[in-house]
This record gives sequence, C-alpha cells and structure tokens, in this order.
Amino acid sequence: MDYAWRPLTKIADNGEDGAVSKYPATNPVFHCDAGKMRLFWQMTSDGTQSSSQLRMRAGSVSNAFDSILSVRWTTPVDGDPLTTSVSGDDFLNAAAALCPNTWPLLNGVFEPRKSYEKAPLFSSEKGHNLTAPEVDAAAIDAMVDALVARIRDFDNTYLNDVKQQLSENRPTLRPILDRLRRFSDILRFFDAFHAHLKRNTLIVFLYMVYDTYSMVVMRLTVFNMFSPDRYDRGWQTRSQPQKIKLENGADRLLLPVHSNAVNLSVVLYSDDDGTTWKYAETPILGRGTVEPSIVQRPSGKLTAFLRTKAPGLYLNRVAVSDSCDYGITWSPAVPVLNANIKSRDSGISALSLKHSKFDPSLGPFIVVYTPDQDGRNLHLSVGFFGTSSDRGNRPLAWLEPICLEQADNGCRIGDPSVTEGDDGTLYISCSYHVPNEDGACEKICVIQYDGLRS
Repeated sequence: MDYAWRPLTKIADNGEDGAVSKYPATNPVFHCDAGKMRLFWQMTSDGTQSSSQLRMRAGSVSNAFDSILSVRWTTPVDGDPLTTSVSGDDFLNAAAALCPNTWPLLNGVFEPRKSYEKAPLFSSEKGHNLTAPEVDAAAIDAMVDALVARIRDFDNTYLNDVKQQLSENRPTLRPILDRLRRFSDILRFFDAFHAHLKRNTLIVFLYMVYDTYSMVVMRLTVFNMFSPDRYDRGWQTRSQPQKIKLENGADRLLLPVHSNAVNLSVVLYSDDDGTTWKYAETPILGRGTVEPSIVQRPSGKLTAFLRTKAPGLYLNRVAVSDSCDYGITWSPAVPVLNANIKSRDSGISALSLKHSKFDPSLGPFIVVYTPDQDGRNLHLSVGFFGTSSDRGNRPLAWLEPICLEQADNGCRIGDPSVTEGDDGTLYISCSYHVPNEDGACEKICVIQYDGLRS
C-alpha cells in the first residue's frame, strides 16, 4: 500500500508564538483513545533541556478521524503545563536506597548472579530469560572496563562532594579516598591496588563511586530538577503514553519520562483521565537506563524495557524493570540476557500485541531495536510473558529476531516507535540518517509489517 504524506501542520508551540528559536531535540508523544487525543511535549524558556517543562494539549476526534486536521483541540497551541508535586528528598532517598540493589550489586556486595535473581524487589515473579546470567570472568572484566571508563570521565567539580558522602557512609574508605585527586586517578588506583585488595572489594568500590556520583549530581546539579519548584523541569518524553487496567477495572494513564541530565527514568500516572498527574514512588533505577517503553502482562504486572546509555554495564543488553502495583513502584533495572536482545545505546520500542496470530493469554509482545553499534539493522523480536494464571518463576520466551530493515552503506537507523493497527498490522517509524555531499540529512522512515497478523 502506498501512503501519501500531508503537508506539515503546526499542532504545538514553544510559547510566545514560538519566540524561543533555539529548541532542544525532543520527542513529542501522542495518546489517542475513546475519542480523546493528547499530545505531550517539552516547552523551554532558554532552548535547553534543563529549563524544559512538560506540556499537554488535549482534543477530541470523531470515529471518522481523517487526519490531524480533524482534531478538535480544547487547549491552545502552547498547551497546559503538566504539573504535579512530590517531595524531592523522599524521591531521592528512595533512589539512594535502591542503588545497592541495582545490577550487579546486591546490598553493596558484588554478586552478579544473585543480584540478577533478586533485583526485582517488587516482583512476585523472577527471571527474564531461558538462560543463566552471563557472569563469567570475561563478562565481569568487560563490565569493570566500562565502569572505569565512565568514572574517569566524571566532572571533577563533584569529586569532593563524592568523597565526603562516601567517607560519611563508609569511614573505612577514607585512606583510599584521600588518594583520589581527580576521577581519572581511578584507573591508576585500580591497577596499583589490585594486587593488595580483593578484586570484589575493588569492584564494589567502583560501583559505590559511580552510584554516589550519580546521587550527588542529582542533588547538586545546576538544573536543580529535584527541588519542589523545578521538579517538572528537565524531563523528556520518548515512548507513547498508554492506558492500563487496574485490578478493580478502572483505567490508569501512564506517561514514562526520563532525564538525560542525570540518566534517570520515572513514570507519571493519572487516575482521572489526565486531569492530574502523580509521580511513581520510586524511579526506574539503573546506571544510565533511560527512555522506558512499558507493556502490561495478562496478569496486570508491568514491564518496562529501557535503553542503556552504559551498555557495557549491562552486558550490551536491553534493560528491564518490573512493577507489580500498576506503576507505583519499580524494581531496579537488570539486563535481558537473551543474546539477541542487544542494546548499543540506541532507542527501543516495546508493545503488547492485541491482534496478532498468537494466543493473547500468553502475553505476546514485541521489542523493536537496533542491535549493532553502527545502527545498520532494525530488528523486531517477539516475546511471551506467560499466561495470566502463571505464578512463580516462569521466564520470558523469545522467538528468533526478524530483520525489518538494513541500512545502505553509510546510513544509520535509530529511534524506532511501533504501533499496532486493528487488523494486527504493525507500523514502525524510525529515523534514517543519510549521508550526502552537505554532510547528512535525517529522514523519517515508516515500515509496515504484516508477518504477525492472525
């Protein structure tokens, strides 16, 4: 089927009739359901993500929806602020409490296998794969190398704050911390002390520095996004909002957002059809896990698939987090250890299948991603959560990946987003970077895939 694109139509503004010309890269997202249309995007006062504010524009559509021009908007082109309130300290303290339980630490101990099995603290079901965690020596060395590389590039502005906080929490570390003059000393320190300290002790030290730095930046960053009057600033949208069913049959709207400033994700939710919004009690915590894409199992449990901006710390895999209370609390992120579900710091999109050839009670879903570092291939993998009556440790099962697109030499694919038509046809949009004599241009590619229809 051939599609013809209509001319560009302005449906959102940056305020003041677009007077702010320097606009940051952003990902507006739509939610359309039961005749209601919602658009979420970022408004900025100075052209940077740090001053951005989430905005929402609402409208209605008829059953004979033809195009975006047929939307009857009930709010102006610059939308309404999406505001909510939260205690910044409570939120940060909850995040700090989860840090020792993020992959691959468990209660401050380097236990990759145990941390993988037990990290989903809020989950009644453990395990995400048919294979055991890859925690052999080579995998550990790769994680350590990635960790050292990231730490040595940290901003030394925060070094004293990190040393002070670590010294207060772990006084025994003071002699070691006194040797650090800059974060780049970590590599020299690690090599010099490797012969005198247990390897696990050094690995735990590295993770503690990484986590403490992240928390310090959250508290002290000039963006100050966690203070009560700025808490709605700096968040970015990526994946589409979605409506889920609660146990009592009521509807809940979820809006996943993330911050590139502090590499953190959180889920906003609304129980009154988008009128008011609340923050989840815990973030989706990981080390550089952003852009959550959420699917709901037949049992009601939620699973978020996340892009990993520190892929080496997740064995080059997509990260996953669970919620068993409909998005209120989330488990620390752990890797999906299926060898085919890879992440090289690239966008992903996940979706529950409603009209496919698979039994819906098995919880079929798809993940669309680019597994290679150069972004040359776009893959789709089908997975299954298990029946709604399953209890215990049933793992995910995956089918072999499907290659949707292969870029020509020099081109790059990225930022996929997938939706499902009423007949089971999948529509996958993605960016397509094409080199030319002027440098490069970016196009939008839409792929139609019928292979999973009933």
